Amino acid sequence: MKRLLLIDGHSVIYRSFFAFVRNPLRNSKGSNTSAVYGFAQTLKKLLDEMKPDYCAVVYDAPGRTFRDEKFSEYKMQRPPAPEELTPQMPIVKEMVRAWGIAGFEVHGVEADDVLATLARRFQGRDLSVTIATSDKDMLQLVGSGLNVYDPWKEKRYELEDVKEKLGVEPRLVPDLLALAGDSSDNIPGVPGVGPKRAREILTRWGSLREALTHDERVREHAAVARLSLELAQVRADVDVAADLESLTPRSPDAAALQAIFTEMDFRGMAAQVAPQVEVEVKVQGRLDLGALKRAGKLGMCLEPGRGLWVSSEAEAVTLVEDPGIQRAVLSDPVLLKVGFDLKEQVKAVHQAGLDVAGPLFDVGVAAWLSDPNRRGLTPEEVTLQVLGSHVAPLSCQARAVHALTLCGALGPQLLAPGLATVARELEMPLVPILAAMEERGIKVDIAGLSRLEVQLMTDLKAIERHVYQLAGHEFSIGSPKQFGVVLFEELKLAHGKRTKTGYSTSVDVLNELAPKSEVVREVLRYRELTKLCNTYLEPLRLAASEKTHRVHATFNQTGTATGRLSSSDPNLQNIPIRTKLGKQIRSAFIAEHGSVLISADYSQIELRVLAHLSGDEQLAEAFRRGEDIHARTAAAILNKDIGDVKPEDRRLAKVVNYGLVYGMGDYGLSSRAEIPIEQARAFLDEYMARFSGVAEWREKTIEEAKQSGFVQTISGRVRPTPGISDRNRAVAEATKRYALNAPVQGSAADIIKSAMLGLEERLGTKSGTGMILQVHDELVFEVLEAKQDAAHDVIRYEMEHAWKLDVPLVVETGVGCSWGEAH
Repeated sequence: MKRLLLIDGHSVIYRSFFAFVRNPLRNSKGSNTSAVYGFAQTLKKLLDEMKPDYCAVVYDAPGRTFRDEKFSEYKMQRPPAPEELTPQMPIVKEMVRAWGIAGFEVHGVEADDVLATLARRFQGRDLSVTIATSDKDMLQLVGSGLNVYDPWKEKRYELEDVKEKLGVEPRLVPDLLALAGDSSDNIPGVPGVGPKRAREILTRWGSLREALTHDERVREHAAVARLSLELAQVRADVDVAADLESLTPRSPDAAALQAIFTEMDFRGMAAQVAPQVEVEVKVQGRLDLGALKRAGKLGMCLEPGRGLWVSSEAEAVTLVEDPGIQRAVLSDPVLLKVGFDLKEQVKAVHQAGLDVAGPLFDVGVAAWLSDPNRRGLTPEEVTLQVLGSHVAPLSCQARAVHALTLCGALGPQLLAPGLATVARELEMPLVPILAAMEERGIKVDIAGLSRLEVQLMTDLKAIERHVYQLAGHEFSIGSPKQFGVVLFEELKLAHGKRTKTGYSTSVDVLNELAPKSEVVREVLRYRELTKLCNTYLEPLRLAASEKTHRVHATFNQTGTATGRLSSSDPNLQNIPIRTKLGKQIRSAFIAEHGSVLISADYSQIELRVLAHLSGDEQLAEAFRRGEDIHARTAAAILNKDIGDVKPEDRRLAKVVNYGLVYGMGDYGLSSRAEIPIEQARAFLDEYMARFSGVAEWREKTIEEAKQSGFVQTISGRVRPTPGISDRNRAVAEATKRYALNAPVQGSAADIIKSAMLGLEERLGTKSGTGMILQVHDELVFEVLEAKQDAAHDVIRYEMEHAWKLDVPLVVETGVGCSWGEAH
């Protein structure tokens, strides 16, 4: 028997949107994509599992319906569609068209009526008809050859299922709703009659029509009962032009679907519909070094245990097994070495006893530079992004060939203003430096970590006992549900916001309650210590080499959109700096015997970059004079002499200074500084008046971002700003914030990366000095004690002269046997 699948588009769109409402999906532009993604996944699943011969999606048409005309309060209690949902509806409809599925919407009626019309029209034609919806109203249609399927509950409703769920057979569902009412649609129902009483009435009299004759209460409210029935019954006589053949799915428009999925950043789904390409590989027996040098570049992939795959032209690849030839190729100072994940390739080359010299071109780094809103791209994802096609996972030899293809395709994208220079002079030379840093690693004091862990567990037990004493009984501190009951029901604290699973005990809620409650303060402390223990202490011990006790973190070059480096396995950038425990954890990172650690940290580099970019003379002059910039800012906006600035004034100015770097507005300042919104607005207005260069730069940057579609750093690094003119105000405002932040934070990244290149060249590997960590604006080096003075001078000089700004770069340094001591 053939199958007809009718999909309630309105139901699926809304359910998809609200399924992600607490953690919305967003694309690289910042646009909410939850409804589109959920709809796409649901549609694909329905098509894959049901394999319908005929299919249609039905939507609610805009405007009033006949039910609104009959009852002005129909669905009146429903809020309007969320602002972030509305722009997704036309995208869903376009996606359905591209999928080859028929779509319908009819003005004056609801989607339910169109679904009912199509279902009844084709029911009984030797067809199995399924309506996919979570709307219980549609259960009234269930009958022979027609069922309802709830995609979220994965539940199919036949005749007996409807009776079990609602207590009546499908034909009486409208009668049930007419008697009991339906709050979701604002159907009034008969006063005083609930679902249980309604079922009793229908069991006794058989229908609403008979109850209107025999039941006194129903008869007393006959008008509202009849109105409710008209509202609850779906119409099956809608004028909709559709024959069965018009519902036959067409072949999907793969290019259109791929364009939608790519725009939405649905990488997996885009790959599924992208045209498949095969990477042709022709293995040659002998490497022609002359041809290689004439080509000027090679695709490379080292396959451990076999050799080096080298490609210099389309499809052709050679396996080089001779270490001498490998060395000649890899150490050539002129040949451009092209490949995927070259950082790992460089480390593999080192493990083989060889080295890499000359220029590099990492395909993933280049793809990230061309669109930094996309990160962590695999070779397959780069292929999809650059060529718009899908490629199966590549062998090592295919990687060598395909890397050259993508290098040629990426070249034009890097010709955007400044990008080719950023790639050639900054990012690509950084690849082997990061590889060397990962190889060196940093030693950890295993015994010290163990002692700290024991101390922490003791502290946690003490906090537990104290919390139980304050609460009056034991409970699971780690259970938000149990803790919520303790706070808001037993201790009667205010602000007890309910969620589906209980009271919210989020950090924001607890921080608000902390000043008034000792138990809340203790649980916050408990959470902090638990997080540090679980995130750093035990993982650090486990990550350390048993032989060397060194931890080899991964430095992610393409992990952020601003150009900053990030680290993982372990993440060293989130270790608290100012807390006592954070300092104790840092002190567990130690130098080898006979060496010391040097920490070199840029002082207020983002504010110095802001002074340079904005050209604000007052801000720049404060840095040139070496003044306390936060005190100077406080004096300016509070109209005080700098000597009269109080500590609380300076703290407020510090929030303002750094907040402006991140595009903060008056609401952000109000929240961070815990001051009224009016006061925050007044402070920002005064700041912009006093530091007019910053105000002008902000306006100019936003306007240029709107005109060009991107912002740039001092090196020419680009951050696209596609959402800056979005109709959705939240998206536009978020884009404006990062448009202001990206030039500042990205320029700070440019500076420290430039310093790393200069330091590697000056210090090299023979000086007894090794760069081992990069965390935010700080570099950490391990240096032989005998050479620490010379290394210290080189480090400070290179970092302070890494980039010429209109204000001086200042580096604060420290030396010690541990990172905690040096920082």
